[in-house]
Amino acid sequence: TRLTLLWFLEQDPRECWEAWFTGLDEAVAGSGLGRVELVAPFLPTVPGTDTYVDELRQELR
Repeated sequence: TRLTLLWFLEQDPRECWEAWFTGLDEAVAGSGLGRVELVAPFLPTVPGTDTYVDELRQELR
């Protein structure tokens, strides 16, 4: 069984991520009910613009 959980936020995830989402993987693992594979914020784009396009492929150094 797999579960995908989406959180729709009322504010920018960069402003609340640590307070609400950091450590969720440990809580799930500690319960023995499963494991978290990915917890990641989503920043919506502005349709019809190139906003954030320059950040899609950052140069590796």
